[in-house]
Amino acid sequence: MLIRNKILQVFAFAIAMYHFPANSGELDFSGYARVIGGYIDERNVEYRGYDDSLSFSPSSLIGLQAEYQFNDKWSATAQGLLRSDSTTVSGESGLEWLYLTYTPTDKLQIKAGKLRTPFFTMSDFSDVGFAYPWINPPQQVYDTYLFKTFNGIDAIYKFGSEDLDVSLEGYYGEESGSIGIGPFKTGFEVDNLIGAIAKINIKNIEFRASRYNGHIKLDLKSISKLQDVLADFDFNKSADSLSTEGGAHADQFGVIYDNLDYFFRGEWVRIKTELDIIPTIQSYYLTVGYNNAPFTYHLTFADSDVEINSNQNEIPVGVSGDLDQLAFAYNSVFSESAPDSLKTWTVGIRWDVLPNLALKAEVSALEGNEVDNSFFVIPEDTSFDRKTNLYLIGLDWVF
Repeated sequence: MLIRNKILQVFAFAIAMYHFPANSGELDFSGYARVIGGYIDERNVEYRGYDDSLSFSPSSLIGLQAEYQFNDKWSATAQGLLRSDSTTVSGESGLEWLYLTYTPTDKLQIKAGKLRTPFFTMSDFSDVGFAYPWINPPQQVYDTYLFKTFNGIDAIYKFGSEDLDVSLEGYYGEESGSIGIGPFKTGFEVDNLIGAIAKINIKNIEFRASRYNGHIKLDLKSISKLQDVLADFDFNKSADSLSTEGGAHADQFGVIYDNLDYFFRGEWVRIKTELDIIPTIQSYYLTVGYNNAPFTYHLTFADSDVEINSNQNEIPVGVSGDLDQLAFAYNSVFSESAPDSLKTWTVGIRWDVLPNLALKAEVSALEGNEVDNSFFVIPEDTSFDRKTNLYLIGLDWVF
């Protein structure tokens, strides 16, 4: 893509110009690692890579970051991530960040390159478990079908007073890759991605509001073929409703309160597209906690609700077997593409053993909707009411 190629050219040019001479700046390395083990108390069922035997694969990872400071205004950052299991919903191993930073003043910072997409309050450090109380951020918000990185430019302007800090952020870019929508694993392209974020800090409380827009194109060959068949039968409204290209936007609001003894966190997100096959999803979580150093205790409720778009089924049923199969295939696209609804209650404890090392333990009560899989992998011959418990232990380390 044009933007990506231009950015990587700029990055390579900057490296070639400076050659990393020893006296021109500083090269810093840092990193983080996490080892997460867990299981559920339900046989013959899998939940996000966990089953009824203890597993350390789904969420364990290690990240390494290098930052080179050319001078007081320019720097370059690269970060790589190695996951223990790249087949899970957590994402794939590989290059996470590769960008240049220009800081012309204390109030303005501009980044260009491969960046984390700042959809959520903790997007920039969602993989760094040491930075938050839970073992994993609430999945209803953080594991939607939004993408974690993009290629483009991001600018942040900060100002404030003694009791008030404000930051305004905007970004523009594009991205491509693969995402999961229900059972579908699809390639995607997003262009004209544009976002705006406003954050306000007043003493112990922070408010964050954001809005994102983009144009998305999905690579779903099976749906495209079905669309062609519907058009051949002159079911044009039904065919148009299977469009895999259109606009998308997301709204987000978050709040954090922390007085060092007690804290509260909440976040809400709503994602809607012009594609009928992608339902509107609305998710949120609420967390309360208590700090009693070196221990932290927390309780979280999280929920996700899905609004399936009405289809435009023009296909008559009962006329012929072929039309019945066509109607079934059409209806299945809408029912199967729906993200799962799930409610969770999570109680956890964190022990800061060292200034850079934390041990964590959590128990989550999971309650899904019986009419769908609710993030579970369930064999057809298994009777399961979508209610179970997830037990997690974790070690988070920064270095």
